[in-house]
Amino acid sequence: MRVFWEKVGVLGPVYRLVGQGFSDRDIAEKLNLTEISVQACAAWILHFLGFTKRNELIRYAGARTAM
Repeated sequence: MRVFWEKVGVLGPVYRLVGQGFSDRDIAEKLNLTEISVQACAAWILHFLGFTKRNELIRYAGARTAM
């Protein structure tokens, strides 16, 4: 099991893939992670950015990754 500091390197890729509309399962397969790890990363990103809903993150990340 990976510790948090090892997961930090996947926060960016998870963020970008969430913004592109991929599901947790698809992201997990692409990044060779468990679905639970992807959900934990997404939850951390939500908290860090101050969002309460995943849809807010999808809109925010989608707008940023499209640039």
